[in-house]
Amino acid sequence: MSHETTTQPAETAASPPDPSLGHCENCGAPLYGKYCYACGQPTHGLVRHFSSVMSDVADSILNIDERVFKTLLPLYLRPGKLTLDYFAGKRARYVTPFRLVFFLAIIAFFAAQLSVRAGFTNLDKTVGISPPSSAPGATSKPGPVEPDNGPFSHGNIAVNDSVLWNGNTKPLKVGWLPGAANEWLNDLIGNGQQQLHAMNSGSWTDQQIARRKFSLGMFAAAPTVLFVLLPVFALMLKIFYIFKRRLYMEHLIVAMHSHAFLMLSVLVLVMLGVLRAWITPHANWVGVPFRLLETAAWIWIFVYLWLMQKRVYRQGWFMTNLKYWSLGFCYTILLGFGFVFVALLSLTGA
Repeated sequence: MSHETTTQPAETAASPPDPSLGHCENCGAPLYGKYCYACGQPTHGLVRHFSSVMSDVADSILNIDERVFKTLLPLYLRPGKLTLDYFAGKRARYVTPFRLVFFLAIIAFFAAQLSVRAGFTNLDKTVGISPPSSAPGATSKPGPVEPDNGPFSHGNIAVNDSVLWNGNTKPLKVGWLPGAANEWLNDLIGNGQQQLHAMNSGSWTDQQIARRKFSLGMFAAAPTVLFVLLPVFALMLKIFYIFKRRLYMEHLIVAMHSHAFLMLSVLVLVMLGVLRAWITPHANWVGVPFRLLETAAWIWIFVYLWLMQKRVYRQGWFMTNLKYWSLGFCYTILLGFGFVFVALLSLTGA
């Protein structure tokens, strides 16, 4: 008995679409869409009408914005939600962890920098006059500044009248470094010496300007230190949870989401502080609710990170508490070193 099988014609099963868009200008392959299937080059470059380019840019921004709004709420209100969804394969609906922490760090520190700048500007305008002397008939002129009298006077760094560093007569020399590197180190020391001298000499207004420059420099350098600490914090998680047998990249994603939450918290605190500064002069009673909100935001940072650690790593309460406070202690030491590094970068103008 013969069995007949019916099959569909091959051309109807796998017939390619007609190349109606011509051929790729890079490799010559037929085009079937917006991208070449052979080399990946897009069919539209930048050499076209400006309105078309701006339309593509707006479309990209809108797509990012949709994911941002879907990401920020669970990031701030649901501890561990983004990390667990990422591990479960639900990644397309959220902003990627690295992009999230990168943009939030830039925005948070930029907002903090603007708030510090505005705060110092208001202070200089209102209190930028030296206090009058208590003697009758005395004028409100700043007292004389004795030059070259402190440990950071111009040109010297000294302790008990013993000169430790002078750019011209007693520079720092590291034998195994080339001459250009030694000159660079001495330039950094000289910049730091001038900055410290400016912050502790001259009129009150001049000191405030120097301190504002120092503070703004710290905010500018802080994101760099944050990204240096991220892989170190992930390594700490790997060590503390070594028996969980998770990949290092999983711990790095936990670190990126936790740092993204911290940056979002900084942004929330800055916004609450700015709103309080704007509204309180017109309605004094608003100051108390805003301070309560700021206190709640600070408490939520510690509660959130604790809950996130519990939900992601799924350990008992005792081990979660032990590792949470141990990690917090170690990371506080790391932040201390990072803060010193940021202060040195800001001080030396590096």
